[in-house]
Amino acid sequence: MSAAYLLTLSLGLTAALVCALALVLVHRASGFTRANAPLFAAFSGGVVVTLALVRLIPEALVLHPYAGWLVLAGFGFGLVLHVLVGATMQTQTSAGRMRALAPVLAIAVHSTLDGTVYAVTSAMDPYTAISTATGLILHEMPETLICFLLLQRGGFSDRAATVIAFLAAGATTLLSAVISGPFALSVDPALLGMLFAVVAGLLLQVGASHLLGETAQAGWLKGLSAVFAGAAVAAVMTLGHSDGHSHDSHGHAASILPDFRHSHPEGDR
Repeated sequence: MSAAYLLTLSLGLTAALVCALALVLVHRASGFTRANAPLFAAFSGGVVVTLALVRLIPEALVLHPYAGWLVLAGFGFGLVLHVLVGATMQTQTSAGRMRALAPVLAIAVHSTLDGTVYAVTSAMDPYTAISTATGLILHEMPETLICFLLLQRGGFSDRAATVIAFLAAGATTLLSAVISGPFALSVDPALLGMLFAVVAGLLLQVGASHLLGETAQAGWLKGLSAVFAGAAVAAVMTLGHSDGHSHDSHGHAASILPDFRHSHPEGDR
């Protein structure tokens, strides 16, 4: 087993453990979590919208020529799914559960991409892998919290919400790292760009129509403060995995995979 693959597995396992820790902390303060659920939802909205805008969309624009349209497609898909679920479910509980599962699925895809990022950066350079993973692992805790709150408010029991949240935010990252490790340098950058764009659109839809809608329930002053706090945390997390800024021949910001496009010339479009 190569050193790069061992590093990939270590990073994926660390991310999964951070998710498990987040869920343990949530259960130790379950009453506080329930009482302040709208406030946490507003905070989570600030996180996911900011991550989509400042991390995923810039990545997608570098890696795929039609990233903007794919972001729009992801947003539209999330909106249509949100409306259709409400129209087809016979009970309010079923509709709430399905609406909670849709954004959690988007977060699961996002977490899967994180595992692939670990594999690609580990195959190229250990320093790049560790510095990139620092920011990605830091956002596992709020990401897990978002999944848990969405599921809890959607009508799932605490036990079911815990299991699904861990599978979506933690297990997907580890599984992706395990699977993609041996094939890291053969990953098509255009495919990554496409996935980044679609997931960004889905997360924008989740943040704008679902999470930020909780701001009023939390009280406008507290709610808006929570949104801005979430945005600030997301900005710090984004800076945490940046190796600095550089530019390609077209002036685009550098990817979180700094040398990825040099290994795949077709990815720099």
